[in-house]
Amino acid sequence: MNSEAHFHIVHTTEYQYSDSVLASWQLARLTPRELPWQTLNAHRLELEPQPDMRESCSDYFGNVLTRFNLQGTHSYLRVSAVSYVCIQSHAPTPSLRSIAWEQVRDMMRRVGIKPHEFDDSISLAQPFCLHSSLIPLDRALADYALRSFTPRRPWFEAVHELMQRIHEDFAFDNEATTVTTPVLQVLAQGRGVCQDFAHLMIACLRSLGLPARYMSGYIQTFTTPGAERLQGADASHAWVGAFCPDLGWIEFDPTNAKLADTEFITLAWGRDFSDVTPLRGVIFGGGSQILRVGVSVEPYHDRITGHNV
Repeated sequence: MNSEAHFHIVHTTEYQYSDSVLASWQLARLTPRELPWQTLNAHRLELEPQPDMRESCSDYFGNVLTRFNLQGTHSYLRVSAVSYVCIQSHAPTPSLRSIAWEQVRDMMRRVGIKPHEFDDSISLAQPFCLHSSLIPLDRALADYALRSFTPRRPWFEAVHELMQRIHEDFAFDNEATTVTTPVLQVLAQGRGVCQDFAHLMIACLRSLGLPARYMSGYIQTFTTPGAERLQGADASHAWVGAFCPDLGWIEFDPTNAKLADTEFITLAWGRDFSDVTPLRGVIFGGGSQILRVGVSVEPYHDRITGHNV
């Protein structure tokens, strides 16, 4: 893997309404995050029709959130996010050493930890051990995970194997599920898409008392010549961030059985998909609607600076 990669991303969402919309209030999470390994060189968010109000802020998880509303009558909404991002290599080697997974679980529970030994990073990771609106804690999920989490096995080794098992055990099928398909149904039917596999892996880890978060973003549309094309390209992608106190957050992609590196562009993270929905809102009127979404992720080589292009 190259030590650095540059990408031009275009993410377009368009709604066509059968009746006029009288008013619309929207929330967009379409600005890639600034991270130690990810630099946002330029970005613009194009909105049609022009909104009456628009403002940006950070949400609870530090994602860039853009609020906007349209008060005039309109028959469509088009949102186009254009970004230029540079990614530095940050994936660990597969031979990475770590503490045992039970130690991670106990540290999240503060078992055997003295107050002066408690790290702020542990406190920030603890909420990602809990259930959320789309991710339950369940014995069946724990049992599936325990095949990899044998007694005293190193955390990284166990999480890495769980990622690989999900990739091998579950078939990628973009017609098998919807955005509301429960995790336990995905576990039972053995099919789904990247969102399902990310939710499943997170649910398995949390059911063992281990912190994990939902990662939203993109992956490179085209790989190097002769390489296998990644699943989930040409759409928003989802993968998993898992936390170990002695290593920090490491990202795993169960859809492609890969550690996230320079081909992954991070848009947002949260407890599950409901925290990072790229675009959601409320409209008054509109009747029925047709939704079209398009994503393009292409390498670029020119240096681009400045957040507006």
